[in-house]
Amino acid sequence: MTTAPTARLAAPTARRGAAAPSTSASPSSRRLAFHRARRAASRVAASVTDDPHAWERFYLTHSKDGAKGHDVGAFKDRHYLRKVFGELCDADARASPETFRSPLTPDTLRSVDEANAVDVLELGCGVGNSVYPLLRANLDMRVVAVDCSPTAVAALRANPEFDSRRVRAHVVDASASGSMRECVEDESMDAVTAVFFLSALTANGLRHATEEIARVLRPNGVLLFRDYARGDVKSDGSSQFVPGERVDGDGKVYRRPDGTLAVFFDADDLNAAFRSVGLEGTCKIVTHSVTNRKLGVTIDREFVQGRFVKPVEAT
Repeated sequence: MTTAPTARLAAPTARRGAAAPSTSASPSSRRLAFHRARRAASRVAASVTDDPHAWERFYLTHSKDGAKGHDVGAFKDRHYLRKVFGELCDADARASPETFRSPLTPDTLRSVDEANAVDVLELGCGVGNSVYPLLRANLDMRVVAVDCSPTAVAALRANPEFDSRRVRAHVVDASASGSMRECVEDESMDAVTAVFFLSALTANGLRHATEEIARVLRPNGVLLFRDYARGDVKSDGSSQFVPGERVDGDGKVYRRPDGTLAVFFDADDLNAAFRSVGLEGTCKIVTHSVTNRKLGVTIDREFVQGRFVKPVEAT
């Protein structure tokens, strides 16, 4: 795979090749994080397994004609990522993230500027609801998009905005060990994004995904994610918004009627998971008000949002 000689991410991410942060985790702290991650994993019932076929069923259900490769409507485009993941965007998008970016027209677009190229791996890309808003916000972005659903990946490729110069899409079960070795090289990505992807994984799937994230990131590469937080209204067992059947002992893991998982995280869970593979960073809980027009109510949602960096190893 061709990689850019110099990736350009906006601050606070350091440029590739910059000096390592002074906060590099010691071996003992990494071992502690690893054991914390294992303890967090043990809370999930052993009977809960990753089921990538559930997401294929999900996307087929939301396909307009129930067939692969056709229009799929499941989620809205995530234009808010221009603000949430602003460091991946161009200067204009960072300065004015609320400004709408028009759909891409590949036939009229210039090529990616190799000197400013940013290589991004999008986990759980679905039909491109995150990929295309981010590409609109930076024409020098190149995305490797992976999802376990063939229907979703086919729909992403069929999108009129699809540009083979900027997007490579693969059917990959990212919950499996070493899942992306055939499509993503070691230390080839400036960033990894995961938007409501981690919550679809069991503890084992999360461990495998974190290992792959650490493998593919370049030194000073960044992981950016947003996902469900414990304490969110949907994780309250007494709420009408509970997503499905609770399948663990402490109310963190639910299985929806369609078989997909919904895991609600404490910030400490994900801090431990990513620190156990050598990444440095932190999570925070963010609140967002959402109006359910069908029920006529406005609810405050809680999400866990994180930014982790792969440090440059000391020489």
